[in-house]
Amino acid sequence: MRNERVLITGTTGMLGRQFLEVFKSRYKDVRTLNRSDGNLLDFKFVSDFVESIDPDIIVHCIADTNLKRCETDRENTLLLHCGLTDCLASHTSRFIYISSDSTMNPVNFYAKTKYLGEKITCFNNPNSVILRTNIYGFNSSSGNSLVEWALNSFKKAETINGFSDVMFNAIYTKQLVDTAYDIINSDVTGIIDVGGNYTISKFDFLKRVCSTFNYNVDLLEEGKLSDMNIGVDRPKNTLLDIKELNDKFGIVLNLEDGLKQLKIDMEIYERNNN
Repeated sequence: MRNERVLITGTTGMLGRQFLEVFKSRYKDVRTLNRSDGNLLDFKFVSDFVESIDPDIIVHCIADTNLKRCETDRENTLLLHCGLTDCLASHTSRFIYISSDSTMNPVNFYAKTKYLGEKITCFNNPNSVILRTNIYGFNSSSGNSLVEWALNSFKKAETINGFSDVMFNAIYTKQLVDTAYDIINSDVTGIIDVGGNYTISKFDFLKRVCSTFNYNVDLLEEGKLSDMNIGVDRPKNTLLDIKELNDKFGIVLNLEDGLKQLKIDMEIYERNNN
């Protein structure tokens, strides 16, 4: 096990929980920072909290991914995505900022503030790594992530739409955590895209989810984002450039492995919690 002290933020969320689970088996000293610890928009509290731990590595996972709330509550969104990031990135730790594929084309307030968080990270901490990514998984704080929403609907035999005009290369949370571990323990800094070695529409992705979990594919209907009025602008193409990930680290993340691991992990979780 490695001796560095690690602080992970947002471990009640889907990704932070995965970081905590994996990193506890790889580092001797892993601490957490969540909203239950105090007011995360009180930056004096946050700074004192971090100083008391004095971590070697900070993995910053906290974000509000509810796009509508980000649009309507802009002050708190800005404080969370930019103010909190500024506070955490000011520490001398190796700083890992989990960003979003949407920052490549920031068309909504969530994406714009996450993009500003990237800029703040680079400015504050020369020993930082920004991981631009898109993830799928389970155990989200809302319980309504893309995969959770789809599987809950399939279980009820409810028909859902998948957008055929939205392209991405999302990866399973555990794939991101394993990749982040390798990058953290390298000398790489700056922005790295961490995505799958595939291009897929959300419609075809949900078809693969349906097949992996043995549901009737007829429950999935093709739709188009361009035909929907969802109230918040969203980009249609958020494909991440994985060349550096492939060439520098030799990491190739495929969809079949991710979905298989997701299914295994969900079955284990359900057995342990029923």
